[in-house]
Amino acid sequence: MSILSTQQNCQILRSIYEKVDHPIFVIDIDEQGHYRYTDFNPVAKKILGLTSDNLRGRLLREILPPEFAAPCIELYDECVKAEKTIQYEKLVTLDGEPIWWLTGLTPIKDDNGRIYRLVGTCTDITKRKQFEQALQESETRYRQLAQRESLLNSIASQIRASLDFNTVVETAVDKLYHLLQLERCVFRLYVPEAIPPVAEVIAEAKNPELPSLNGSQVPVAEITPLIAKITRKEVTRIEDTLTLQDPVERQFFLETLNYRAVVFVPVHTQAGKIGAICCSHSGKTRHWSDSDVDLLERVADQLAIALTQAELYAQTRSIAESEAQKALELTAALQQLQQTQAQLIQQEKMSSLGQLVAGVAHEINNPVSFIYGNINPAKDYIDDVLELVQLYQQSYPNSTPLIQAKLQQLDWEFIQRDFPKLLDSIKIGADRIRKIVQSLRNFSRLDEAEMKAVDLHEGIDNTLLILENRLQANPNRPAIQVVKDYGNLPLVECYAGEINQVFMNLLINAIDALDVDLLKPPRIYILTQRVDEETVAIHVQDNGVGIPAKLKSRVFEPFFTTKPVGKGTGLGLSISYKIVEKHRGTLDYRSQLGKGTEFVVKLPRSQKK
Repeated sequence: MSILSTQQNCQILRSIYEKVDHPIFVIDIDEQGHYRYTDFNPVAKKILGLTSDNLRGRLLREILPPEFAAPCIELYDECVKAEKTIQYEKLVTLDGEPIWWLTGLTPIKDDNGRIYRLVGTCTDITKRKQFEQALQESETRYRQLAQRESLLNSIASQIRASLDFNTVVETAVDKLYHLLQLERCVFRLYVPEAIPPVAEVIAEAKNPELPSLNGSQVPVAEITPLIAKITRKEVTRIEDTLTLQDPVERQFFLETLNYRAVVFVPVHTQAGKIGAICCSHSGKTRHWSDSDVDLLERVADQLAIALTQAELYAQTRSIAESEAQKALELTAALQQLQQTQAQLIQQEKMSSLGQLVAGVAHEINNPVSFIYGNINPAKDYIDDVLELVQLYQQSYPNSTPLIQAKLQQLDWEFIQRDFPKLLDSIKIGADRIRKIVQSLRNFSRLDEAEMKAVDLHEGIDNTLLILENRLQANPNRPAIQVVKDYGNLPLVECYAGEINQVFMNLLINAIDALDVDLLKPPRIYILTQRVDEETVAIHVQDNGVGIPAKLKSRVFEPFFTTKPVGKGTGLGLSISYKIVEKHRGTLDYRSQLGKGTEFVVKLPRSQKK
């Protein structure tokens, strides 16, 4: 195998250099670092339009246009600095045709190691770049499609997860704003029931520099043509409002709404509600593509479903709330009926008891009056009889043995002394019975169905007299001391029987609170006083165990009682509260655990309003 000579190698390389179909260029670097043209192969000359062969030694900026030479020099500097082959892509427009070139730039060193020459090879990669661009556009398109599908799925998911239309529409508007790169996106709802009818912005996403339209209302009369299109479910697409023929419409979009480009997509619900998605730009025009409008229409369909769903939910909720309110009212009515029924039963019991008391008092009063009325005559008679016996004894001191035996048997001396005392005891007992009967009659007040001015002290005293037996000592406690501190009360206009019932309930509760071993003397303190010229107050205070804090809120609640089963109905205080309230008064209480409870009744002097 023979070795080629240097001349033969040069001829081969020259042949390749001149016949290869890629541009090749050679640049020499002088001592000052200037890049000077050495050679271009025929393909490079043809592409660059170089016809003269007298290029050797000329600077690049003398051969190439300035806009092409300057960036080339920067790349040559980079190659020299790197001291290795570099590649770069560059778009060059020749004869009006853009061409992408992939250039490989290789440095060549002399024997001293100095880079004195650069050899560049160029490859036309325009088709590859076009393919890459098409691929990128395809990826962008599919990415946009994916984003749009994601948006639709997101809205659909939110509709399934939320019944709040405002939340759904705010999310949709915000996502459209970012996805379509808008300056403003709003949702307008047509409100025909307003006076006058308006289109209101209920959701908005916008450029922070723009003023907000959220909550703003536009009278329908000002946008009648637009509303007509929305009502007909027509999409309104305006790429440049300056091209609108109608001057009023042009002024409305440009000045009132500040829209340069806008698209309106209608939203209709099954129930007839109407709205529109509005996408706009204020500072520039925009071509609204079919894909943009298609996306907006699909979002509009989803919003129509959400709005319909929200309407149905609102109707259902309204019905449910209405039914719940009716149920509450029915429950309250039932409770009121039960309370009223129980109170009527209790009042009927009290009325029946009052009638029984009055009847018994009447039946007792007649024989007691008979007894009481005959005691004095009987005493007179017995005095006469005793006086007569004494006269007999004085006139006939020597009685028969039979009479003497009888006198001794009867203990005549004791009878003489004790019989008058016996009649006095009978009189005292009859008087006590008369007072009790009178108290029972006064307490029941059956003959006083009308309101009248009464002495409250008399009612309290009569109640205490009736309860006297319960105030006495029992196995659980000593006798209850009752301290009465009566003020100077005027007559009070009221239903006496009902107010006496209040006193009875308060005193019974006080006695019940004291029916335990308190380790202290039980006491009930009754204070009456004038609060002002028109109001009196009655205080009933015990020194019992008090009311636990957790039960204080239930004291006047019907049927609530802390007493053992069978001892209390839980209606005493509830009925008392109603009676006092009926008299335009108040019934309050104070209680301290371990120290006792005080109830305060306040009544107006007169029931005249």
